[in-house]
Amino acid sequence: MKNVLTILFLFFGFAQNPKAQNVNNDFIVIDVSIPDAEQIKAQYSGQAGVYVILASQVKAPVQIAEALNGKQVTDLHLFVSAKPGTLGFCNMALNPETIQEQASALSQWKFHVSGNVVIHNSDVFISQRGLDFKAKLEQVTGLTFLVQ
Repeated sequence: MKNVLTILFLFFGFAQNPKAQNVNNDFIVIDVSIPDAEQIKAQYSGQAGVYVILASQVKAPVQIAEALNGKQVTDLHLFVSAKPGTLGFCNMALNPETIQEQASALSQWKFHVSGNVVIHNSDVFISQRGLDFKAKLEQVTGLTFLVQ
């Protein structure tokens, strides 16, 4: 009986402590220029932590850094167009040639993301150019980049 009470106490103690629960705290970024942007937005509608990159003067990495400001998230998910060594946003291409221009904004991401950056386009890190780009992104941000 004592073991049953101990197990029940542990169960209810963990159930009432939000820090003990595995809470999904991801941040979703959708670039408005991708063909299925509307479907992806609909898939995540109603959830907190969804941001849509807009075609504006403010470059995409800066928009993302500003959207993350004041938040702590687990994984950052990027739904963007891509080709080997390039992430395509509606207002810029992020690649080895432009990464230094965006280094300040990119480096801000690490203060808000405790997990990984997940790019939902597998084309970006194929080829040597893609692998070099991945290494530069990880160096500048201090985060691990994955594709899904």
